[in-house]
Amino acid sequence: MFKFRSDQTEKAFKKIYEFVHAQEDWFVIDIQKAKKIRSLQQNKYYWGVVVKIVSQHTGYTNDEAHQELASMFLKYENNGKLFVRSTTKLNTAEFEKYTEECRQWAWSEMNLHIPLPNEITEEMYMLLNNIFERP
Repeated sequence: MFKFRSDQTEKAFKKIYEFVHAQEDWFVIDIQKAKKIRSLQQNKYYWGVVVKIVSQHTGYTNDEAHQELASMFLKYENNGKLFVRSTTKLNTAEFEKYTEECRQWAWSEMNLHIPLPNEITEEMYMLLNNIFERP
């Protein structure tokens, strides 16, 4: 699998041609529009705000809080077995839906307000994560 932008189509087809030209096998090419995976800003907000606030409130480590949240909102069943999706596989819309579910759960179950990304100041983020400027 390789990704290419629409302005790289000619280069992509040339690469495919070079790969299959000298071979006598059959090939299947599946072209799909790429999905944007969660952004770095989304990930920073999730771990630095959502997970941090839940972990501080519950006494869980960050990883434990993350695992609890993921097991509540990212689980699915396949052939009778339960699995939990990784947040690394979520696209930006799915990740926003996930963080919204986490915020709503925290409010309804623990009366815990988790601010929206646009409500977070740099100072608030630094305090949550014990980040202090050094002299």
